[in-house]
Amino acid sequence: MTTNDILHRLAPMIRARTEHLPAGLTPDTRLEQDLRMDSLAIVHVLEDIEESFDVTIDDDQLAGVYTVGDLVDIVRTTAGSEGRAA
Repeated sequence: MTTNDILHRLAPMIRARTEHLPAGLTPDTRLEQDLRMDSLAIVHVLEDIEESFDVTIDDDQLAGVYTVGDLVDIVRTTAGSEGRAA
C-alpha cells in the first residue's frame, strides 16, 4: 500500500475529527498545530485506524504521533507486521 493509498483512506477519518482541514493533507501536516486536534481527537483517529485497517496499535507507538506522516507510518508498519494489507 502506497503513502497516497493510505492518505486517501486516512483523510475521511481525520476530517471527521477536526474542522480545520487544510486544502491539502500531506505527510507533513501536523495534527495539533495545522489541524488543531487535541490529544482526544488523535486517540479517536487512532481507534478509527485500528478499526478500518483491522490492526492493533501498541501504546508505545502513540508517543511519537505528531504528523499525518506518523499515522501513515503506523498503518504501514502495523499492517505489515500483522501480515495484512488492509
